[in-house]
Amino acid sequence: MKLEEPSGHRIVSRDTPLAEVREIFAYFHTPENVVQLQVASDKTLYAWQNLSGFQYTLQIPRDGPIRELPERIEPTLGQVMFTRPGLQPESVDEHFDGSQMDALLVLHKGHVVYERYKTMRPFDKHQWFSCSKVVPGTVVQLLALEGRIDLGKPVSAYVPELRGSAWDTVTVEETLDMATGLDSTEHEEPNDDARSNPVRGWYKWAVSIGLFEDKDHLGQSPYDVLRSMKRVKPGYTAFEYNSINPFVLELIVNQVTGQTLNEVFGDRIWRRIGAQNDAFVGVTRYGLGNGWGFVNSTLRDMGRFAMLFTPSWHKVSEERIIPAALMDAIQQGGRPEIYLEGFVGREMQASFPDIQGLANRYQWDIVFPDGDLYKGGVGGQGIYVSPSVDAVVVWFSTGHELEEVAARAIVDHLR
Repeated sequence: MKLEEPSGHRIVSRDTPLAEVREIFAYFHTPENVVQLQVASDKTLYAWQNLSGFQYTLQIPRDGPIRELPERIEPTLGQVMFTRPGLQPESVDEHFDGSQMDALLVLHKGHVVYERYKTMRPFDKHQWFSCSKVVPGTVVQLLALEGRIDLGKPVSAYVPELRGSAWDTVTVEETLDMATGLDSTEHEEPNDDARSNPVRGWYKWAVSIGLFEDKDHLGQSPYDVLRSMKRVKPGYTAFEYNSINPFVLELIVNQVTGQTLNEVFGDRIWRRIGAQNDAFVGVTRYGLGNGWGFVNSTLRDMGRFAMLFTPSWHKVSEERIIPAALMDAIQQGGRPEIYLEGFVGREMQASFPDIQGLANRYQWDIVFPDGDLYKGGVGGQGIYVSPSVDAVVVWFSTGHELEEVAARAIVDHLR
């Protein structure tokens, strides 16, 4: 079915003046500005919807019949009220109109019940940022269920380049759960300067994959940085959010399958969900994966992927891709006792101050006590899944404004 384009707003891919487009390209292809690609701005408003022009990418081709998402619009959802901590109550429509949101989709029992676009068209692709982390995370879990990966084995059992390093002592499951006990975390305490301090291990890793400029001409490979990491505490001491972990998970996927992530994910998931469009995923200039943060797709296809974690999975797939055993492991295997021991857990808790017992699991940022799941991206993208309500909320933004609070309010309205 042909979706209507939004009216009354500038569609950035179409309406950005050519001179400005060329200025944006020149800006992000200047080495010292590459790091700014992660930061919401007028320039990334365009870049995040056209990321293949600014990053090396590999395609994730779709195939087979498109699984249509029938519409059953519920106008009341736009009037659902929610309150972000410290702010005034607002409705979903008010937030969408007044925020940096680009698009918002709600699916309930396999039906589209709310859908709005502002700066983009329904067929435009958008950067997922860290919502991407559930892609390598899910693939590792599926390989583990087949017996091809043992979650209890050390990472170095699968990535030979890391043998003889601290990764000999870190299990695959600890890596899945962001609880490795290693240094070089993304939010190192007490200064939280991993993204700006060149002596930090995370900064050096970002340089090694081309995310930051190599100002000091270190010339290190990602393997050099990973081998230099040290264990500073036992595993499962704290939820320490770190994009290095899904980067390592992708290395495991590569080694076990002999394929790049776009092929593995495409074969096992993307070409089995009736996706309407191809997707793509970032890759470094040396062919190593950037699936930890650079998947791009249309919003409806993001929603189709999220539906695999709901009872309506059969409306997008002939077979159950996410088995019940895996859902149980995600929903029941988290460790709330370590959640607040790291920066991101405390940040997530601040978004939901009245809900106790939050946990993370298998690259999902929040597993709620009722089994709902949330994964966010640094630029304001999100996936919220409620298996018990059979609902999905997905969105693209160019600036995080606690949309996860709105998503949970929407799901609560549908309960």
